[in-house]
Amino acid sequence: MARKKSFSGGINSLLESTVHESGTEQNAAHGKGKQQKKIGSDSTIASFVIRTDTLEVMRALAYWERKKIKDVLEEAMQQLQTQKGDSMISKALDEYRKHIAEE
Repeated sequence: MARKKSFSGGINSLLESTVHESGTEQNAAHGKGKQQKKIGSDSTIASFVIRTDTLEVMRALAYWERKKIKDVLEEAMQQLQTQKGDSMISKALDEYRKHIAEE
């Protein structure tokens, strides 16, 4: 729930909530926050920083194949998982889940 702003405390009280909120957004951008939005049982909305040229290629492929960008990205990740192999993916998932549990 949003915090009610106090206009009687001067400029510092006005900026206080802005500074706190931007810190939360920054943590979320670095994967430290839990500010993802679940959609459906197996999908999540997440934000990523990506190189401009990579994004342009993704958009071009999606356009060319008449697909959504999310589908092009999903296919690319499936190919990467196949390339890396089930053993490596299992190890990476185990270590990641341990790391998340420690936070």
